[in-house]
Amino acid sequence: MSGPGRFPLPIVAVFVLLFLSHIFSDLELDPDLVEDFPLFAAIAAFVLFRVIASRTGTKRRVPVPMPKTERRAGEAEQPKGLGFELPPLRGAPKEARAETRQAAPEADAELLRQQSLQRRLAEKKAREEEMEQERLRLEHQTRAARKEASEPLPFSPDALRSAILWSEIIAPPKALRKH
Repeated sequence: MSGPGRFPLPIVAVFVLLFLSHIFSDLELDPDLVEDFPLFAAIAAFVLFRVIASRTGTKRRVPVPMPKTERRAGEAEQPKGLGFELPPLRGAPKEARAETRQAAPEADAELLRQQSLQRRLAEKKAREEEMEQERLRLEHQTRAARKEASEPLPFSPDALRSAILWSEIIAPPKALRKH
């Protein structure tokens, strides 16, 4: 943005910010506003920069679509104008072998994909069954705990004896009790 006789935009922005901060410091404004002014000015400068950059910037380019060429099924694509000659590959398979080898990996890949999918489905089903068994086990435990809690405690001589012992242990000492 600089040209003959023009200053670069960042330098101008810094001088404007310094000038405005000097003016605001001379005015008797809220000290919190004066303290936060550089932050507000920086945010405003960034927004202004983005607006200017978006207007003057070049638009994003999308790839140019290549023209489709019609090829026949048996015709291989011939390299054109590489600038050098490709040497023949030693040990390269014949054309017929290349076609069968290309078809075989595709079939193998499809088979592997199906096996992987079946294995994942079986693992998912096993996890779901395991989660269901765990949920049922927890449900039975909570039912048993509720049933035990709802049953009245039996009053037996041993239960009464232990209740008296616990009341003496938990209660304050006899010397501190008021009769």
